[in-house]
Amino acid sequence: MGLNRWLILTFIGLIGLSACSEDPDILFSKAETEAALGSRQRALDYLMDIQKSHPDYTEAYLFAAQLFLEDQNLSEAVSQCKRGLDAQADSAKILRYIGEIYHQSGSLENAYQYYRMAVKANSKDVEAQISMGYILNDRDLYEQALAHFDKALKLDSANYSASVGKANTLRKSGKNAAAIVLLGELIKDEPMEGSAYGALAMAQELTDIEDKVILENYALAVKLSPKDVKTWNAYVDFMMKDQDQKLAVKVLQNYLYHFPEATQGRHRLAELYIDLARAESLSWLEAAMQQCEQALITDHEDHYSHALLAKIYLLQEKPRLAILEAQLAFEINPNTEYRELIDQAKFYSN
Repeated sequence: MGLNRWLILTFIGLIGLSACSEDPDILFSKAETEAALGSRQRALDYLMDIQKSHPDYTEAYLFAAQLFLEDQNLSEAVSQCKRGLDAQADSAKILRYIGEIYHQSGSLENAYQYYRMAVKANSKDVEAQISMGYILNDRDLYEQALAHFDKALKLDSANYSASVGKANTLRKSGKNAAAIVLLGELIKDEPMEGSAYGALAMAQELTDIEDKVILENYALAVKLSPKDVKTWNAYVDFMMKDQDQKLAVKVLQNYLYHFPEATQGRHRLAELYIDLARAESLSWLEAAMQQCEQALITDHEDHYSHALLAKIYLLQEKPRLAILEAQLAFEINPNTEYRELIDQAKFYSN
């Protein structure tokens, strides 16, 4: 009886050992599958198993951080990365990703510091050099940014992101002609990638080329790279500059389809609807109101949406409602514009 029990326990132990020693690449593949199916917790379970059994497996920390970041859990995303650093996984990759987390959240100084540490940890890490180039470009340190993009291209001469980053830096530093030449070559080599078309459109805005060409490049850029928010923002900015209003409406509607929580986009679309209401028919005001209400669902402290609603109510000849919305805007963000809007609404209510 004792021998049988010993054999059973041995068998169970072997099963447990086999499970613990499962190939981390297989576990990682399972995590990717679960995440793709929407089972984030099961994906995280696999990633935690990898971290325990193979603590130097860098991608397990990065993917876990990505999943937490997608859930807007910034602190846990950073914590996952720091666990990887403690476990002595690839420090350059992890430091770069922490920088990316801060960069996405708008904390540029933290992003810069982590990118700098990533480059210091491994100067041959192409992605770290590229990230450093982009953050320096954002800080208007163009010569330093170009140096990092050039280092990245020296390590990987065909790197698309480094080439686009370099072109954008050339444009912003006043070397627009060189940027256009570089982007033309890049589009010729990679015609199905979108970012270069967007960067080319931005560079063309600084020339006397006709708007039709610029619009075609922006349209291609967002079609090929629909999640490229910087290109979308530049496209929207261009559409708000004396372009056909109804075409601008379509572009903004498409933008909001990809970025439904982009409050500023809803503001701009509401403004377009208000302009169309003044020019054509007050029936456009309902669409404007819907955009403001949607923005307020995302952020109930959105003072500008309240101000836009006040303007809508004034056009609808509902001054009392306009007063209420203007007062809400002023309470959230006291400024002269909103004070004047309150006075205007009160004038029409008398």
